[in-house]
This record gives sequence, C-alpha cells and structure tokens, in this order.
Amino acid sequence: MSMRRHSTSSSYFPRMPMGDSFRRMSTKIVKFKRKGAFRAGVSLGECLRNVRLSGNDSYTLYDLNVDARQRIYMKVSWSGYSTMTYEIPMQGYGGHVDLQALARRVARACVHYLQSQAMPLQYDRVVLHQLEEVSVGVWQPIMTAS
Repeated sequence: MSMRRHSTSSSYFPRMPMGDSFRRMSTKIVKFKRKGAFRAGVSLGECLRNVRLSGNDSYTLYDLNVDARQRIYMKVSWSGYSTMTYEIPMQGYGGHVDLQALARRVARACVHYLQSQAMPLQYDRVVLHQLEEVSVGVWQPIMTAS
C-alpha cells in the first residue's frame, strides 16, 4: 500500500495600490455605497446619520494623498454657483481610512455648501456618489439631486 501525499498550495495577491502603473494616468475615485445596496450613492442625510457603508476599509491614507496634518482638501462646486474649498480631517486605523467618518465629514461640508449658497435643495435628496481626485490631495464630490 502506498501512502498518498497531500499538498496544499496557497497564493497571496496583495491589493495593488491606487497609484499602480496600470492606473497612473487616471483619476483616483472613492465610491460610496450603502452596505447591502444594489446601487452606489448615499444621501447626505444618510451620511450624517452614520449609515453603514460597504468597503469600509478599502482605502488607505496613502491612497487619498493625505497631507502631513492628516487632512485632504475638498473643492465643492455646483453648476451656476461659486466654488468653495474645505479641509477634511482624516480618521483611520492602521493606515486605513474609516469610510463612514469620511462620508460624514464630506456630507457636513456639502450641507454647509448648500446652505451657504442658499440652494433650495433638501439635503436628504442630494446623493453623494463618489469623490474624484482633481489634483494631488484635492478631491471633488460627485453629487446629484433626486
């Protein structure tokens, strides 16, 4: 009787950093999606109520080009209104960004923008889809009104 050998093999494919060589010329994007939802996007009201988001630890501080003071800059603009820039402090653990805290702080800045521009929109009807990096460390929220 011969003994049968068992072998196991495991592979580890580390997640490529956002600035890898395949995506070097493209813009970085941070997407917001409710946990268990089929479509991306979270209303500003849900962000302020600290709704659970999927992919909560998908991004690192390095991915978001956080400055030395642990902040990013966000440029908010809406067609027909002036642009405002906000400093958003980053919160994370082990180098990863807490996406719920980021969404809440982005939503606060967006609500302030809507109120300061006297826009006739309810913030529960404004949906935050994603953040796009427009230059190093400067992000722009992509929002729609529903």
